[in-house]
Amino acid sequence: MWPLPPSRGGEAKMPSLPSYIFLLTSVTLFLLPQPAMSSTDAIIRLPYGDDIIAETCQRCGENNQNVDYALCVASLSADPSSHDASLHGLALISAKLVQAGVAGMDSGMAALQGKETTRSTRWSCLNACIDVFRDAMADLDDSIAAIEDGRYADAETKMTATTDAPVTCNDEFKEQGLQPPMEGESRRLFQHGVISLAIISLL
Repeated sequence: MWPLPPSRGGEAKMPSLPSYIFLLTSVTLFLLPQPAMSSTDAIIRLPYGDDIIAETCQRCGENNQNVDYALCVASLSADPSSHDASLHGLALISAKLVQAGVAGMDSGMAALQGKETTRSTRWSCLNACIDVFRDAMADLDDSIAAIEDGRYADAETKMTATTDAPVTCNDEFKEQGLQPPMEGESRRLFQHGVISLAIISLL
């Protein structure tokens, strides 16, 4: 123990009983083992407070480095109901964003195909992509139904198949030495699929 400070008379002065009690209590509290922080505690302590969108997107990014955090926040925030949604609700919102993207790719490919000579190489690639995206629409319907029913493993399987659709389409063109069309929309759709998969995996 540190030496007691001398009093004015030159003798050490004993601290009062309340001072000892305060000192002993402080030391005891300091030495007590601190509880380990769980992953849930870490999320609660994020600087975003009650913003479930920012917290969810951060968790997704931590679990999957392919997740674009800024796109995740912006896309989910665009839905007015997202700020009051549960994690289950955000999974549904993210899946419906993917659904809109697949529908856009399907209609875009069909419009481009109408400008090509029937049975030409480019026409055939576009035709293959249309088939891919229509299959993806069926997978998405199943994924959304599975989320609604709480069958998250099934939802993840179907969403994985959907996320592969833009990659498969691009490969159709690259294998023929052609530049894939709608590359910006394709990358965005892939990202939305990755985000939706990451959210579903948290459930």
